Amino acid sequence: MNEINIFYADDDEDDLMFFNDAVDSISKTSNQSVKLHIHKNGENLLNSIKENKSKKGVVFLDLNMPRKSGFDFLQEIRNEASTNQFPVIIYSTSSNKLDIEKSHSLGANYYAVKPYNFNDLIKMIKDVIDINWEDNKVDLDNFILIK
Repeated sequence: MNEINIFYADDDEDDLMFFNDAVDSISKTSNQSVKLHIHKNGENLLNSIKENKSKKGVVFLDLNMPRKSGFDFLQEIRNEASTNQFPVIIYSTSSNKLDIEKSHSLGANYYAVKPYNFNDLIKMIKDVIDINWEDNKVDLDNFILIK
C-alpha cells in the first residue's frame, strides 16, 4: 500500500471539511493510505513539513488567508533548504491570471482552482497523489490542474 502525506493550509472551515471528506473517501476506496495534516491559517505548516520531509508528501496552499497568504507560505517553503524541493499546489478559488503567474514564478508545482463538485475534488487529489514528483517537469503550459 502506498502512503502519502498531504499538508493542507486553509482558513475556511467548509473547505477544510470538504477536502477532509474527499481524502477520507480516497483512503476508503483505494489502495492509497493518505494522511491529512490540516493547518488552519497555515499555523505550524513549515514545522510539520520538516518533521515529515522524509516521507512522500505534497502541500496544498490556499492563497487568501488572514495572517499569511499562500504566497507567503510558498516563499517560506522555497526559501528553507530542508523543504525547498517539497511539492506545492496552490489551491484557490481565484482563477486570476496574475495569481497563477505569481504562483508559478514563486515556485509552486501546480495551481488548482477549487472545484465545487465533490467528485472533481476527489479526481484532482488522486491525480496529485499519482504524480511521480522526482521526474515531474512543469511549465506554464501545464501548470493548471483545474481551471
